[in-house]
Amino acid sequence: MKKIILFILLLSVSISCTDGFEEINTNKNQPTVSQPKQLLPNVIFNLANNNVSNSFNFGDIVAQYGGNYEYNELDIYNWGADNRFWGMYKWLNDIYDIKKQAILLNNKNYEAISLVLETYTMSLITDSYGYAPYSEASKGEEGILKPKYDSQEEIYTQLLLNLDKANTLIDTKTKVEGDLLYGGDMLKWKKFCNSLHVRLLMRISNKINVSVKLNDIVSKPAEFPLFQSNADNANYVYSGSFPNISPMSDGINRLYGYNIVIPSTNLVNTLITNNDPRLEEWIDPIVGTTNQLGLQPGLTLDQIGEPTKYSRRAEDYFYNKTKISSIFMTYSELNFLLAEANQRNLITSGSAKTYYDTAVEASFKQWNVIMPTDYLTTTAPYSATSEVLYTQKWLALYHTGVEAWLDWKRTGKPSFIKAGPGSKNNGKVPRRIMYPSLEQSVNAENNSEALQKMGSDDINVKVWWDNF
Repeated sequence: MKKIILFILLLSVSISCTDGFEEINTNKNQPTVSQPKQLLPNVIFNLANNNVSNSFNFGDIVAQYGGNYEYNELDIYNWGADNRFWGMYKWLNDIYDIKKQAILLNNKNYEAISLVLETYTMSLITDSYGYAPYSEASKGEEGILKPKYDSQEEIYTQLLLNLDKANTLIDTKTKVEGDLLYGGDMLKWKKFCNSLHVRLLMRISNKINVSVKLNDIVSKPAEFPLFQSNADNANYVYSGSFPNISPMSDGINRLYGYNIVIPSTNLVNTLITNNDPRLEEWIDPIVGTTNQLGLQPGLTLDQIGEPTKYSRRAEDYFYNKTKISSIFMTYSELNFLLAEANQRNLITSGSAKTYYDTAVEASFKQWNVIMPTDYLTTTAPYSATSEVLYTQKWLALYHTGVEAWLDWKRTGKPSFIKAGPGSKNNGKVPRRIMYPSLEQSVNAENNSEALQKMGSDDINVKVWWDNF
């Protein structure tokens, strides 16, 4: 009997000691999940770095602003499996976490920011590859480890809905924390949202009629504010103190990695022909001279010769740790898009010439270069019957990620972008990049199905909106 009583006493003590154990050992002042303000800085910083790397190492090559004097397989289109944009799914995962937490906290501004960043990120992925996982992407916690691929038309339908929703959600009267792009200014995020909306609508304008939505955005500035000056540019500025330094700047990348790309004849000659002072801002002359000479795109290595006989990227951007910024979208690009939209009668507001003039002037101001007084009247006046709009837009998109290549895929302009004499792609400029080899292995069934619908995993296969 004594043993039974002792057992009961011990049992009761054991239960009382563990009762409420989980609550007692939980620090209510320490959150168990990251908050949006904690996640957002890392997302913006990594997207900025990704954008700079893809701009200087890929976008500048395929849009023919420059060419590699070594390891130039990219220049001659000898392309293989490529994960450079597929890796952005990592940041998309973090963006989804921001959105999830924002919804739980009922914080509409963070939710809106996540939708804008999601749209920006996913548009780059699908514009580069074509079909891509989206509706089932980043759902490993739900057991979806092999996501299906969505068509680009399906993806764009959702991306445009994202931007509509983000614009509606944003409360411009309140600020957010952790915003390294706009310092928490939600009006600027709203302008970025709607300017990005214009970019994506124009991207698909050869496939579907976007006139109604474009006119709606342009004609209602109170409801759909757009960039109004360079102060609104979606442009990440590095502080210059490690680690907040661009991937192409001194201290992270050697000068060799910066100068391996030689300015192209397309860039140098266009600037020289126009007596364009952006030449001195962007490009250094041949070492020991005042002469400028660009590299013809698409040459083989033996045709290039010594790199010292060519002009160079302006080294000031390498040594000055704050000169390279990460350009997502600019006021200049927006106005070029509106000029084209007006020229094609997609919008009725304003005039193509006014939008064009504003775009060119904004580009000069963006680079802190004084525009010659006769530039818009004599040198490069607006014309609806020439390529001047697209050539000036190409100049203005310098170092803006891969936007110039994507815009060329849509328009075919400027027409001087063409395969070089050393091209291994039958004289064609690529229209997409190939899926990563790992994806073809771990998600083979869905990848194979996407390739069947697209035609093949070929760099010449056009994405859905690519229609020139």
